[in-house]
Amino acid sequence: MNNLIPLSNRMIDKIFRVAIYIRLSREDGDKEESSSVTNQRDIITRFVKENENFVIINEYVDDGWTGTNFNRPAFQKMLQDIEKGLIDTVITKDLSRLGRDYIDTGHYVQRYFPEKKVRYIAILDNIDTLQDAGMNDIAPFKSVINDMYVKDISKKIRSALEERKKSGNFLGVTAPYGYMKNPENKYQLIINEEEAKIVRYIFDLYLQGNGLTKISQILTEEGVPVPGVARDIGKTRKTKLYDCWKQTTVSRILRNQVYIGNLEQFKRKKLNYKSKIRVTVPEDERYICENTHEPIISKEKFNQVQEIINGNTSFKSGTKHDYLFKGLLYCADCGAKLYLTYSNYAFKKYGEYRYTTICYTYSKLFNQCSRHSNSIPILESLLIANIKKVCSLYINKNLKEELMKIAEGENQKENLIDNYKTKMDTLDKKIQDTSLYIKNLYVDKVKGVITEKDFIELQKSFETERQNYIKQKEELIKLSSKLEVKKDDQSQIEKLAKEFISLEKPTKELLQQLIEKITISEDNEVTIYFKFKELNDLSRLEENKMKECKTVNKRNKKAS
Repeated sequence: MNNLIPLSNRMIDKIFRVAIYIRLSREDGDKEESSSVTNQRDIITRFVKENENFVIINEYVDDGWTGTNFNRPAFQKMLQDIEKGLIDTVITKDLSRLGRDYIDTGHYVQRYFPEKKVRYIAILDNIDTLQDAGMNDIAPFKSVINDMYVKDISKKIRSALEERKKSGNFLGVTAPYGYMKNPENKYQLIINEEEAKIVRYIFDLYLQGNGLTKISQILTEEGVPVPGVARDIGKTRKTKLYDCWKQTTVSRILRNQVYIGNLEQFKRKKLNYKSKIRVTVPEDERYICENTHEPIISKEKFNQVQEIINGNTSFKSGTKHDYLFKGLLYCADCGAKLYLTYSNYAFKKYGEYRYTTICYTYSKLFNQCSRHSNSIPILESLLIANIKKVCSLYINKNLKEELMKIAEGENQKENLIDNYKTKMDTLDKKIQDTSLYIKNLYVDKVKGVITEKDFIELQKSFETERQNYIKQKEELIKLSSKLEVKKDDQSQIEKLAKEFISLEKPTKELLQQLIEKITISEDNEVTIYFKFKELNDLSRLEENKMKECKTVNKRNKKAS
C-alpha cells in the first residue's frame, strides 16, 4: 500500500494533522465499487495506520458531487479548516478524487496547498507534495488525463441528449404553461386543461385587438393565477406585482410554438463542459420537432398572431438607454424598482430625449401604485450633491474629537487582535500536544503497555480535551475576524468617500460600492441607504440640512 519514499528522521518526529477527503460522483461514470465512499475510506484509513506520525483530524465526504469544479460543500468546509490552521495534511485515494478539472486541480496541488504549508497525498498515484518524488512531476499530466475523461463523458452524455431531443422527447424540468408531463412517459407532454383554457383566452384577447399591457390587466383583474402561483413556484413575494400578470409572460406565451404541437429544441446551451453559464442559441440554429404532442392552439390562429406581432413595433427592441443610478432607485411606496422612461415626441421636437423615472408597478398596472415621475438629470444632480455632503462629513478633518476617539478605539482593537493571536498560538500547541498524546497511546496499546479498555478511556478523555481546544480557537478566530473586518471597512469607507468627492461625476462602479439603494416616495421624499452604517448614521444626523434641495418637476424633493 505505502510505496511513498521514506521521510527523514526529522519529518518522522513531526505529527501530521490529517484531513481525509472522499468524493464520489454519479454523473462522471464513477459507479464501480473501487470508487465507492466505503472503499476510499478503507484505503486511506489503512494508509494512515501504517504511518505512525499521522493523526486524523476530520473526514470530509462529497457523495454525489462532480469533480469538474470545486464548489462542493465538504471540500469548502475542508478549506475553511485549513484556513483556521486545524489541518496540515490532505489525503485522497487518488488525484481524480480531489478533482478532474486540470486547471483548478493544479491550482490546489501546486499553489494553494504549498502556500498554506499543507501536505497533499494521493495514495494510488504515489503523489506526496512533501517529498521530491518523480511521481509528483507526473501529477499535472494525470490531471489532464482526468480532465479528458470528463470531457469524453460530457460529450457522450450531450450526444445522447441531442438524439433524444431530435426524436421529439421533452427533456425540460418543468412543462410549459398549459401542459404537464405524461405520468406514463415523462418525455411526452399532455394538455393541462385548466391552464390550456387561459392560453386559448390569451390568444383570443390578442386577436380581438388587446395589447400586452391590456391583456395583463384583464387577467390580473379577473383573478387568474399567474403561472408561478398556479404551480406554487417562487413563494418569496417582493412586490405587489408578484400576483400580477406581466407583459413578458403574455409575450412568451403568444410566441411559443409549443402550443401548436411543436417542440423548439436547443434554445440554450452551455459554453463548454466546464462552464455552468448557458447562452441563447440563434433561432436559425435551433431544431424544431413538429407534431410531438397535442396542440392547444390551431396553426391558423397561431400564424395570425405571429403576423400581428411581426408588424407591431412594440415587440421589437428599440434604443438602449442608460443612466448613472440605474438599478439603485426604488419606489418607497410599493418596493418595486424605478425605471427610466422617455418621450419620442421630445426627441423629434428637440433632438434629444427627456428622461424621467417611472414606478415599474405603475407602468404595468396603473391602479396598483402611482407614477413617481422625476427628471433624471435633476435627480442625479440632487443625489450626487447629497452623497458628497455625507462623504465630506466622514472625512472632515475638523472633527478632531471624533477622530481621536476613533484612533483610541483602533489602538484597543490592535491590542485585542494581538491578544487573540497569542491565545491561538497557545491553543495550537495544546492541540498538537494532545494529538501527540493520542498517537502515543495508540503505540502503547499496540506494544501492550496499556490495555484496550485503558486506551479507549484515555483516548476519549484526550479527544474531548482536544476538541475543546479546537472550539476555543474557532471562537477566537471569529472574534478576531470581526475586528479585522471592521478595521478594513473604515479604511475602505475613507478611500471611497475621498474618491467620490474628487470626481465631478462619479462612476457607476463607485456608486455600487457605496450605495445599497435609494427610495423615492410619491410625495418626493428621497432616502439614501449607504452600504456602511457609519455613512447612514451621518446621513440621518444631517437630515434637516439635506432637505434644502433643488426642486424636481416643480415640486420640492426632500432627501434624508
